[in-house]
Amino acid sequence: MKIICRILLLLMVSFQFGCDKTKAEVKSIKNPKGAATKEVITENTTTEIDDYSFPVDSLLKVNLLLTEVFHGDEVDPNLQKKIWFGLFKNGDNYSFSKISVSINQAYDPIIDEEEGEKTGWEVSTTAKDTCVVLVEKLPGFADHTVEFVKIPEYIYPKENLEFQFLGSQYKLYATGEKKKENPDSDWWVVTDYKLYLKTIINGKEVVELLAAKESFEDRMIRIIFAGDIDGDGKLDLIIDTSSHYNTSSLTLYLSKSADKHKIIKPVGIFTSVGC
Repeated sequence: MKIICRILLLLMVSFQFGCDKTKAEVKSIKNPKGAATKEVITENTTTEIDDYSFPVDSLLKVNLLLTEVFHGDEVDPNLQKKIWFGLFKNGDNYSFSKISVSINQAYDPIIDEEEGEKTGWEVSTTAKDTCVVLVEKLPGFADHTVEFVKIPEYIYPKENLEFQFLGSQYKLYATGEKKKENPDSDWWVVTDYKLYLKTIINGKEVVELLAAKESFEDRMIRIIFAGDIDGDGKLDLIIDTSSHYNTSSLTLYLSKSADKHKIIKPVGIFTSVGC
């Protein structure tokens, strides 16, 4: 029964992310308690895309991993042979450093019927600090203490957030539609969602699209981390870009990988499902 559930879910997720929709499927998103109040957007944006499927997962070639147990089809054990760097959290501080990664077969509590079965893969490191993400080595990566900025996890449509980071002024803002499921509900219905990042480069205003989703299935775009991961003194981001409640799509955006006169670029994604 678990295997049937797993197959059906994968088919459902595949359809959701791989097909063009002609009609928005309206679902509700819970409004987290204590969310920061942000300004209402009154500006118009000139950056548009033709659909609501961004970033495109297949174009993100940098390998990412997390330190957990995953289903057998979610992790390639050959990735153990690559050189890895990890973003680690220790108290209120973050660091980025080279680390050894192990990938071993493990019991998958969702799929395996017997405790002796080991169809899953466990990703682990020798680090004692909390691992936020593992990134395969890219040119210029080096061990360093990571500067970061605390920002809200969620930016809803018609909200924006301005902040400074390492001498630069940034603005995160979102477009789309947001309404309550009903007047007494704590759940929001979010559709036609786009998340943008704005800053000034060489005296010119630059706007970058970060994520776009037509609708959500009890999920919301969530900002995991904001700071200088690649060590170039500019903002990098980690965002969960999934739109389905049972799927996580941890996406890494690096400023050093961006094209000339651009702010940031999505480079890698790690997707996993629950059951």
